[in-house]
Amino acid sequence: MRLLKGLLFAALTIGIAAASLKILNYKDMGGGGGWTRFYAEQADIDVLFFGNSHAHCTVDHGYLWDHYGIAGYTMSAGAQNFAGTYYFVREALRVKKPQVIAVEMYGATGGDIGNSEYDVYKNNLGMAWSLPSFAYTGYLADNMRMDSSWRWQVFLKLPIVHSRYAELGRSDFQDDMPFMRGYRGSFDVTVMETPAWEDDQTVAALNEEKEKYLQGILDMAREKGVKVLLFAAPYDLTQEEQEQYNRIAELADENGVPFLNFNHMYQEIGFDYQTDMRETGHVNNDGADKVTEYLARFLKDQYALPDRRGQEGYEAWEQNSLYLRNKKIRHDLQSAQDINEYLQRVKDMTEEELVVIALTGNYNALGEVYLEKLTSLGITAQEYYQGGAWIFRGGDRIAYFPGKEYDSCIETLKGEIHIGSREFVSEQGELKDEVQIVADGRDCRMIENGVNILVYNEELGMLTDAAGDDVYLGLEMTHAEIAEE
Repeated sequence: MRLLKGLLFAALTIGIAAASLKILNYKDMGGGGGWTRFYAEQADIDVLFFGNSHAHCTVDHGYLWDHYGIAGYTMSAGAQNFAGTYYFVREALRVKKPQVIAVEMYGATGGDIGNSEYDVYKNNLGMAWSLPSFAYTGYLADNMRMDSSWRWQVFLKLPIVHSRYAELGRSDFQDDMPFMRGYRGSFDVTVMETPAWEDDQTVAALNEEKEKYLQGILDMAREKGVKVLLFAAPYDLTQEEQEQYNRIAELADENGVPFLNFNHMYQEIGFDYQTDMRETGHVNNDGADKVTEYLARFLKDQYALPDRRGQEGYEAWEQNSLYLRNKKIRHDLQSAQDINEYLQRVKDMTEEELVVIALTGNYNALGEVYLEKLTSLGITAQEYYQGGAWIFRGGDRIAYFPGKEYDSCIETLKGEIHIGSREFVSEQGELKDEVQIVADGRDCRMIENGVNILVYNEELGMLTDAAGDDVYLGLEMTHAEIAEE
């Protein structure tokens, strides 16, 4: 009986610890899809990508899915050193067996591996309790010259993260992006010169420890029957790094695996360092598309990967693709020069958005500045003069609320949007109206006199844009600040 009570107590303690860790543990890895989503994924992942930010800033999973139906996932962390990449591969292959692992090689260049607390928080803590996790913790302890007490605290995790109570946020309890596969992208452009080392054939030695870990990845994959592809994303590499890539090419050849150095192949893929870099170390969306296109065709040709589009169980990849398309819609809307261009882009949008347009206050004070573009959306001149709010879904108008007294709640797939207007007399004795546009609890009204516009993606349950034009301030749009997911 005492033994049974002891076992029940131990089981209860472990259960409470596991539940607490799920909430308290760090989720942000500085990029990639993350361990929590990886462990939860039930579908077969055909290609696992590894590396540091050069991996998750380069491989566009929306492009892989939309054009080739490739079910990929990037298992990386920001500023990850190559030892971390090795242990990520080891843990990932313990859990799943992809057809291919593709490893970005920037981390294999450079000198000695140095570790810091960043590697603990962004790399180690997210792993499940496992033999690879224990081995990685031991490596970090030895490399950072930490004692056994530190080693056990990091491996058990709770002694490290238990103090996070004060900083817990919504994302610790609810994952708003369970579909994230590891690419977020960037529309930024940095003009830079093309690196001058493409013809340098000199071979420079790799750091001994990094070459050991690279060979370990190749051996591990071979033992598990998983194919390997090595690649290097474009960036402002140095001559020494290019010469180390030449050693990586040798090592790849010795092991019978391909190595795609896009710093050599930029002309072949149409990559332009003047337009395709977000900053000197990472590609932008245009650059990612060019690299991903070549990678996708190579993967399809060499490994006969299946097209997963339309298959049951792969809804997360479709959602991820929708999320990335929605980011482009937001960028296009927020790049509009004025209200007229904005309304034209609203008209040209895909069927994935719900749109609210509300005429507010003295919108017609300076004449019919909005009439032409609004009538092109299907709003009549009579309705325009009457004022009110219009709802569009999938390009079709689904509701109109005339005048300045209305109140309605629109149910979306994952929440609700409330729109309302009321007339009141101000302290100065003026008759005014107050418009409300609230999406999932967020106030999205931007201006008092003019036009307010809400663009909302129902499938994702995400605000695409909230914008407005103040008729007294010209035609330039004001946009809500939307945190980058």
